[in-house]
Order: sequence, then C-alpha cells, then structure tokens
Amino acid sequence: MSDPLLVPRTAELGQIESLGVAPVPDASRNMGSGMLFLIWALASASATTPVIGLLLKNVGLFNFVWLVFLATAIGFVPGLLFAHMGRQVPIISMVMARRTFGMGGATVLALLYTVVGAGWFGLNTDVGGSILDSLFPGFGLTWYLLLGALQIGLVFFGMELLEKFYKYTAILFLLCYAVLAWYLFTRYPLRLPVVQGAVPWGKDIDLILSFSLLAWAYDFPTVTRFCVPWSPQEPWFRSLGFASMPSLGVMTAVLLMGILGLVALGMSGEWNIALLGKELPVWGEVSAVGVILAIAHTNAMNLYPAVTKFLAVINVAERRTPQWLQPAVVLGLGGFSTLLAILGILHFIENFLNLLGELLFPFTFILLVDWFLGRYHQNPASRFFAGNPDSPSLWSWSAGWAVVMLLAAIGMDQLEPWLPAALPLYLPWQVVSALLAAMMYGLGLHWAERRWTWRTV
Repeated sequence: MSDPLLVPRTAELGQIESLGVAPVPDASRNMGSGMLFLIWALASASATTPVIGLLLKNVGLFNFVWLVFLATAIGFVPGLLFAHMGRQVPIISMVMARRTFGMGGATVLALLYTVVGAGWFGLNTDVGGSILDSLFPGFGLTWYLLLGALQIGLVFFGMELLEKFYKYTAILFLLCYAVLAWYLFTRYPLRLPVVQGAVPWGKDIDLILSFSLLAWAYDFPTVTRFCVPWSPQEPWFRSLGFASMPSLGVMTAVLLMGILGLVALGMSGEWNIALLGKELPVWGEVSAVGVILAIAHTNAMNLYPAVTKFLAVINVAERRTPQWLQPAVVLGLGGFSTLLAILGILHFIENFLNLLGELLFPFTFILLVDWFLGRYHQNPASRFFAGNPDSPSLWSWSAGWAVVMLLAAIGMDQLEPWLPAALPLYLPWQVVSALLAAMMYGLGLHWAERRWTWRTV
C-alpha cells in the first residue's frame, strides 16, 4: 500500500504539475515506449549536437559512424538499466541514490547536479540566442528572453505538456532540418570527410559518451517513472522495449546530427547548417524555427530534471511539500539559468561544469551496482524518503565507501597521462576507471559484510 504522505493530492492548479519528487501515482503512469524514444531523441537533437562533428572532424565519416556505434554498445546497458529502474520504482535517480550515498551524500550530489542542469540550460540558451541574433540581427537580448520564457513555460506545466510538445513538434523539427540539409547539398559541392591522422579510439568514445548517453542516462528515471509500471510477469521483450528506447533515442540523434555537422563542416566550413541560409530571408526563417525547437527540446530535459533534483534537496528537510513549490522552483531556476546565458557567465564556469560532469560516470555505475545488489526494486517507494523507521540514514559506512569510490574513479581518470600510450588509445579510460571503481565498491561491501545501506526484508 502506498504511503499516503507520499501520494500527491489532485492538482488544484489546473494542469500545472505539482508532483515534486513524490512517487508518480499509478493513474499517471501511462507513457508508452514510442514516446520515450521520441522524447529522448529530440532532447538529444540540440542545435549544438552537430558540434560533435567539429570535435571529431579528423576521424573521417566512416570512423565517426563506427565510434558512435561502439559508444552506443558500451553505454547501452547502463542506459537500459537506468530506464528500467524508473519503471520499477517511480522516483528520480537522486532519490534512489539515498540508499547508496546516504541521505547526506545524495543531497549534496543532487545540489551539484542541479547546477549542472542549470548550467547546460544557460549554455544552450546562449548558443540558441547567438544563432538567432546572427540570423536576425538587431534584437539583442530579445532572443535570449524569448527562448528562456518558452522553455520555462514548457517545464512549468510538467511532463503532460512536454509529452504533447515533443509529439506535435517532432515533424516540424525534422522538416526544418531536412530543408536545411537539402539547401546544403544543393548549394555546396559534395565533399565527404576523410581520416586525417591516427584515430584515438578510447578518447573519442569517452567524448561521445560524456556528450550524450552517459550524460543523460542518470536522468532516464525522471521520465520513465511516468511509464506503464513494470511487473515481474511482464514479457522480457516488452521490458526490453521500454528500457532500450531512451538510449536508442539519444544515440540516434547523435549519429544523424553528428554526421550532418561533420559533412557540413567539410562542404561549407560551417558545422552548424542553421547558419548557412542567413543571407536568404526564407532560409533564415526556416533556420530560426529549427533552432528554437532544437534548443527547446533539449533544454526542457535540462531544466525539468534540474528542478526535480533541487526539489529532492528541499524534500530532505520537508517531507511533504506544498503544491506551489514545483512551479515556483521552475520559475526561479529557469529565470536564474536564463540570466546566466544573458550575462555570459557560463564562459567562466565551463571548467566547473566539466569537473562536475566527471562525477557522472562513476555515479552512474556505483548506483547501478548498489541498486541491483540491494534489490531495491522489491521495496516500496516510501522507504526512500525521510520519516519512515527504515528510511536511509543521513550517513553510513557504506555511503562513505561509495563516496570514496566516486572520488577514486576521478583520481584514476587523472592517471591517463601516465598510462602506456596504447591503453587510452584503444580503451575509453574514463569509462574503464568508473567501472573499476564500481567493481571495487561492490567487492568492498561484500568483504565487509555490509552489502547494502539497509538490508532487504
């Protein structure tokens, strides 16, 4: 039976979502696997996604495709498991992490990743505003304010509106970029990129994963908690279908838009085809619509999870939060993120965001190991929240061990310059170091006979 203190009341604010971080009620869990693919494909298809073609311009087209497939194979299982976790227990990953990192550790991580989400929201808004200002100069901050208001409005009404937005704008988005691609191939001579020098396979796979799948995977439960609930009697192929859609959506967008950026760079010298038609008014309008949709699709999945993470921080102190809190956090965090874009402050905190991003790989693998070793999916969602006799403790030995291994993974990642040259050339060392840390975490708990933060009844 559900804990009545964790089940949200019927919304009193129309269609404005006020769920917070409470478990999603079964009545609201009706999202299908196709919608999962669509949401994450469009979230990954940002106006900045083709920049991966610029970053990997020397590997050639064939090797780029091969790198994306290898990165997908490496990140597929973690992404699949995270997506499945949201169907098992309908809560966000930062609430799940309370059993692994303790209430204190998970709260600190939730706050840090709130900064990451807000930062990327601001970065994408900054890029989108700059592109639109290039296409239609003279409007200045208007583009930033327009993009910020649009994105905040989408997240303000929650997942129900976001589903409709992704569904009804998908075709328009594809048409805009199809027209721009047609313009590229008819205006410029075809010139496919070729290999220029040796391909650093390991580093490039790390780059792709940190740019895409493993940067998103820990947020998959934020969306899959709205999916049809999982049951042990469900056919395996149905479970696999739901669990695989987010990963396939993310990497499909990376593959197609990465190819577009790579080819456009070789043909025109510009990786962002949205800028190619800026001298022609009609093409500029098509570009503007495509850019606005691309930025809004991505930033909705930056701001919405960031809001839930910040609510998880608040939830530690206040178990039952008022219905107005989530809309208020959306407005406050969205406004703050838009201000970052306007001020250009993200140029100064880019290294900080990258450092926080390095925590993602080990956080992902350690949480996965702990979740499935502890069989947390067998327990009611209420056990992840404060106020119950068997709730996660503020701190524990195993939580401390998880944090140590998190830091150890970052330390191992820094050893790359001292490794034999062939090792990071062929192995994605950032992934390997995170996997090693997760394995040591599991072995350490087993050796100390402290397998989980709390034992399954």
